[in-house]
Amino acid sequence: MRFPSAALLALGAMVVAAATAAAIVVAVPAEVPAALRTAAPTSTVRVTERTDADERQVQLALATGAPRAVVTSRTGTVTTSTCSTGAPVRSGDVLARVDGRPVIALASDEPLWRDLELGDRGADVTGLQRELTRLGAGLSIDGVLGPGTLRAAHQFLLDRGVDRDDLPDDVVPRDPFAWVPAAENAVLACVAVVGAAVGADGVLVELPAELRGARIEALPVDPAPGERVLRIGNADIPIDDAGVVSSPTDLAAISALPEYAATVASADGAPTVAATWTLSRPRTVQVVPPTALWDLEGDRACVQPTTGRPLRVQVLGSELGQSFVRVPGGRTLDRIRAAPDRSSSCR
Repeated sequence: MRFPSAALLALGAMVVAAATAAAIVVAVPAEVPAALRTAAPTSTVRVTERTDADERQVQLALATGAPRAVVTSRTGTVTTSTCSTGAPVRSGDVLARVDGRPVIALASDEPLWRDLELGDRGADVTGLQRELTRLGAGLSIDGVLGPGTLRAAHQFLLDRGVDRDDLPDDVVPRDPFAWVPAAENAVLACVAVVGAAVGADGVLVELPAELRGARIEALPVDPAPGERVLRIGNADIPIDDAGVVSSPTDLAAISALPEYAATVASADGAPTVAATWTLSRPRTVQVVPPTALWDLEGDRACVQPTTGRPLRVQVLGSELGQSFVRVPGGRTLDRIRAAPDRSSSCR
């Protein structure tokens, strides 16, 4: 009788071991990667808070008037100009030199129309005092050209390059000033050409047309209550409940914006500018999934806290799969059911 050789016995053992290992692999299923697992449904969610300004995109219709310009009474050759269509003209800045003499922008209440002598009175004196004070002079605004106003005006002109010999002792000369309608003014076109003579009309800079009124073309429906502003570029402009801007100060602020200048320059017909109509004071809202709301009626709905009875909430709006609500009485929600039992009501 022959016995199996040692080699055959070893081979048999390897086959048995391999079969056993295969059986174990089949019997123990591989673990599914976390990224491929099906998420267990969430039965409750934590309510979060955020601020909401109820921003609405609108078109602002602009009622414009006559063209405007920055004009000098100086005559001669333009030797320098600081004008740029990409930069505003600011009151107090030197905007050009004519025959080497500075021309200074000044946003007084009305254009200076005369040389002012010591003791002169009038609205032009008041406007000069008010603007010098805004620029740091700290004058008493009384409409009288007294010694204090005279000194402040002379110092203002000297600081901007006016020669002392061009300043009579008891006079504020008109020639160095060029009137501008606002402290900051958008530029429509630079007219003065360095090396050329000042034109017969004295125009150095063209400004956008005067803005006489502004109104939202179509007010959005169902706005959140509260005071609102118009956001144009980086500026917030007050607006009334009817969607109208009528304050001269607010209209001047709009007309000083580069967005206004660009709109007026390119408009074919009545100009409009894009704006955001937004709450001036954003409100705090609570954020819930839309599935958590039921029994909707108008702006009211129900939510179900994890404990207790259903609560009535005011629905304030929605955005990107989120609903914004507020509980009457200022109560704060913590956790609510994402898919509540809708058989009962909170009413």
